[in-house]
Amino acid sequence: MSDNNINEMFPSTREALETIFSQASNKDIEKYEEQLSKVDDFDPVLIIVANQNWINQNTYANYQAVMYSFATNNLQNNRRRDEGSLSIFHFPNLTELYAVRGNIRTQYPNAFFDRNAQPQQEPIGTAWILTNVAIITTAFIQKRMPNTTTTSTAMHLATFLMNPIMT
Repeated sequence: MSDNNINEMFPSTREALETIFSQASNKDIEKYEEQLSKVDDFDPVLIIVANQNWINQNTYANYQAVMYSFATNNLQNNRRRDEGSLSIFHFPNLTELYAVRGNIRTQYPNAFFDRNAQPQQEPIGTAWILTNVAIITTAFIQKRMPNTTTTSTAMHLATFLMNPIMT
């Protein structure tokens, strides 16, 4: 498959960011593009878009605390995996992403959707996974995906704020 065919099949990083952050300004999209351009090994990049209903129920300070945990959990010496964005998180591998998710789920259980909770809870946001599919092309994935090995992993990541991962 040629690069041109790949470019026609998948959106650019900017197009993916514009879809994910549909309410963001061009300045914010450029800031996110700059953040992603600094990532050496693109996979996995987790993006969480805030759920205003969760913030209204739990406060913006609590939202920031959860996102700060995603940014710093299991890191040493004040290191961060989000460059201060509190929305785009780069992990060195899926194992670390799942470990951080588990730690945060224990620390902040109300940030995760629980279909059995009464009254019904909101998840803290919508989770996306941005996956590199070519040297300069990316694919973005949210919840619904065709059934393939590559996308089934991404589907689990995209729904990880909503349902426990089954292993």
